[in-house]
Amino acid sequence: MDDLDYQLVALLRSDGRRTVSDLASDLGVSRATIRSRMERLIGTGEILGFTAVLRDDWRDLPIRAVTLVEIAGRNTDPVTRKLTAMTEVRAIHSTNGKWDLVLDIATQDLNAFDDVLNRIRLIEGIANTETNLLLTTRKGPAVAEADYARTKTS
Repeated sequence: MDDLDYQLVALLRSDGRRTVSDLASDLGVSRATIRSRMERLIGTGEILGFTAVLRDDWRDLPIRAVTLVEIAGRNTDPVTRKLTAMTEVRAIHSTNGKWDLVLDIATQDLNAFDDVLNRIRLIEGIANTETNLLLTTRKGPAVAEADYARTKTS
Protein backbone atom coordinates (compact mmCIF):
# COMPACT_ATOMS: atom_id res chain seq x y z
CA MET A 1 0.00 0.00 0.00
CA ASP A 2 1.22 3.49 -0.80
CA ASP A 3 0.28 6.91 0.62
CA LEU A 4 -2.78 7.24 -1.63
CA ASP A 5 -4.06 3.83 -0.48
CA TYR A 6 -3.64 4.83 3.18
CA GLN A 7 -5.46 8.13 2.58
CA LEU A 8 -8.27 6.28 0.79
CA VAL A 9 -8.61 3.77 3.61
CA ALA A 10 -8.68 6.59 6.18
CA LEU A 11 -11.56 8.26 4.34
CA LEU A 12 -13.43 4.95 4.02
CA ARG A 13 -12.98 4.26 7.73
CA SER A 14 -14.61 7.55 8.62
CA ASP A 15 -17.48 6.98 6.14
CA GLY A 16 -17.58 3.77 4.11
CA ARG A 17 -20.60 5.00 2.13
CA ARG A 18 -18.85 7.94 0.46
CA THR A 19 -19.20 8.03 -3.29
CA VAL A 20 -16.29 7.34 -5.58
CA SER A 21 -16.68 10.91 -6.89
CA ASP A 22 -16.39 12.40 -3.40
CA LEU A 23 -13.37 10.26 -2.59
CA ALA A 24 -11.67 11.22 -5.87
CA SER A 25 -12.36 14.91 -5.28
CA ASP A 26 -11.00 14.82 -1.72
CA LEU A 27 -7.86 12.95 -2.81
CA GLY A 28 -7.30 14.96 -5.99
CA VAL A 29 -7.35 11.98 -8.35
CA SER A 30 -9.75 10.60 -10.96
CA ARG A 31 -12.76 8.40 -10.20
CA ALA A 32 -11.15 5.64 -12.28
CA THR A 33 -8.09 5.76 -10.00
CA ILE A 34 -10.25 5.44 -6.88
CA ARG A 35 -12.32 2.64 -8.40
CA SER A 36 -9.22 0.65 -9.44
CA ARG A 37 -7.54 1.25 -6.06
CA MET A 38 -10.62 0.02 -4.20
CA GLU A 39 -10.93 -3.06 -6.43
CA ARG A 40 -7.24 -3.85 -5.89
CA LEU A 41 -7.44 -3.35 -2.11
CA ILE A 42 -10.47 -5.63 -1.93
CA GLY A 43 -8.92 -8.17 -4.32
CA THR A 44 -5.67 -8.41 -2.35
CA GLY A 45 -7.53 -8.70 0.95
CA GLU A 46 -6.30 -5.38 2.36
CA ILE A 47 -9.95 -4.37 2.68
CA LEU A 48 -11.89 -7.33 4.02
CA GLY A 49 -15.31 -5.75 3.88
CA PHE A 50 -17.58 -2.93 4.86
CA THR A 51 -19.90 -2.81 7.83
CA ALA A 52 -22.72 -0.79 9.30
CA VAL A 53 -22.40 0.60 12.81
CA LEU A 54 -25.82 0.86 14.38
CA ARG A 55 -26.81 3.72 16.63
CA ASP A 56 -27.98 1.18 19.22
CA ASP A 57 -24.47 -0.30 19.40
CA TRP A 58 -23.31 2.94 20.99
CA ARG A 59 -26.49 4.26 22.62
CA ASP A 60 -27.62 1.06 24.34
CA LEU A 61 -24.12 0.07 25.51
CA PRO A 62 -22.55 3.38 26.57
CA ILE A 63 -20.13 1.93 29.14
CA ARG A 64 -17.06 0.87 27.18
CA ALA A 65 -13.72 -0.36 28.49
CA VAL A 66 -10.48 -2.03 27.58
CA THR A 67 -9.39 -4.83 29.90
CA LEU A 68 -5.87 -6.23 29.84
CA VAL A 69 -5.62 -9.88 30.90
CA GLU A 70 -2.64 -11.87 32.15
CA ILE A 71 -3.09 -15.63 31.81
CA ALA A 72 -1.44 -18.08 34.16
CA GLY A 73 0.40 -20.96 32.57
CA ARG A 74 -0.98 -22.56 29.44
CA ASN A 75 -4.60 -21.57 29.95
CA THR A 76 -5.03 -19.32 26.90
CA ASP A 77 -7.46 -21.58 25.02
CA PRO A 78 -9.82 -22.35 27.94
CA VAL A 79 -9.77 -18.71 29.10
CA THR A 80 -10.47 -17.47 25.57
CA ARG A 81 -13.39 -19.91 25.21
CA LYS A 82 -14.96 -18.63 28.43
CA LEU A 83 -14.45 -15.00 27.45
CA THR A 84 -15.89 -15.64 23.98
CA ALA A 85 -19.12 -16.86 25.60
CA MET A 86 -19.60 -13.52 27.40
CA THR A 87 -21.79 -11.23 25.26
CA GLU A 88 -20.36 -8.13 26.93
CA VAL A 89 -16.90 -8.98 25.61
CA ARG A 90 -17.11 -7.51 22.11
CA ALA A 91 -13.59 -8.39 20.95
CA ILE A 92 -10.61 -10.40 22.19
CA HIS A 93 -7.12 -9.57 20.94
CA SER A 94 -3.88 -11.42 21.69
CA THR A 95 -0.91 -9.18 22.38
CA ASN A 96 2.70 -9.22 23.49
CA GLY A 97 4.42 -8.00 26.62
CA LYS A 98 3.12 -8.38 30.16
CA TRP A 99 -0.51 -8.83 29.07
CA ASP A 100 -1.73 -11.82 27.07
CA LEU A 101 -5.15 -10.58 25.95
CA VAL A 102 -6.86 -7.24 25.37
CA LEU A 103 -10.65 -7.23 25.73
CA ASP A 104 -13.14 -4.73 24.37
CA ILE A 105 -16.06 -4.65 26.81
CA ALA A 106 -19.42 -2.89 26.45
CA THR A 107 -22.32 -2.75 28.92
CA GLN A 108 -25.45 -0.71 29.46
CA ASP A 109 -24.54 0.66 32.89
CA LEU A 110 -21.88 0.59 35.61
CA ASN A 111 -23.62 -2.15 37.62
CA ALA A 112 -23.53 -4.48 34.61
CA PHE A 113 -19.92 -3.46 33.98
CA ASP A 114 -18.96 -4.30 37.58
CA ASP A 115 -20.66 -7.70 37.21
CA VAL A 116 -18.71 -8.45 34.01
CA LEU A 117 -15.40 -7.56 35.64
CA ASN A 118 -16.18 -9.82 38.59
CA ARG A 119 -17.07 -12.72 36.28
CA ILE A 120 -13.87 -12.20 34.27
CA ARG A 121 -11.72 -12.18 37.41
CA LEU A 122 -13.30 -15.44 38.56
CA ILE A 123 -12.32 -17.33 35.40
CA GLU A 124 -9.83 -20.03 36.26
CA GLY A 125 -6.51 -19.32 34.56
CA ILE A 126 -6.67 -15.54 34.75
CA ALA A 127 -3.78 -14.31 36.87
CA ASN A 128 -4.31 -10.55 36.69
CA THR A 129 -6.35 -7.85 34.96
CA GLU A 130 -6.20 -4.11 34.43
CA THR A 131 -9.21 -2.18 33.16
CA ASN A 132 -9.55 1.28 31.68
CA LEU A 133 -12.93 2.89 31.04
CA LEU A 134 -13.21 4.69 27.72
CA LEU A 135 -14.44 8.23 28.38
CA THR A 136 -14.76 10.02 25.04
CA THR A 137 -14.45 8.66 21.53
CA ARG A 138 -12.49 11.16 19.46
CA LYS A 139 -12.11 8.96 16.39
CA GLY A 140 -14.25 6.00 15.49
CA PRO A 141 -17.78 4.97 14.53
CA ALA A 142 -19.45 7.00 17.30
CA VAL A 143 -17.69 10.14 16.09
CA ALA A 144 -18.66 9.46 12.47
CA GLU A 145 -22.29 9.00 13.58
CA ALA A 146 -22.27 12.26 15.53
CA ASP A 147 -20.73 14.11 12.57
CA TYR A 148 -23.36 12.66 10.25
CA ALA A 149 -26.18 13.68 12.61
CA ARG A 150 -24.79 17.24 12.77
CA THR A 151 -24.66 17.56 8.97
CA LYS A 152 -28.27 16.34 8.68
CA THR A 153 -29.53 19.04 11.08
CA SER A 154 -27.47 21.86 9.55
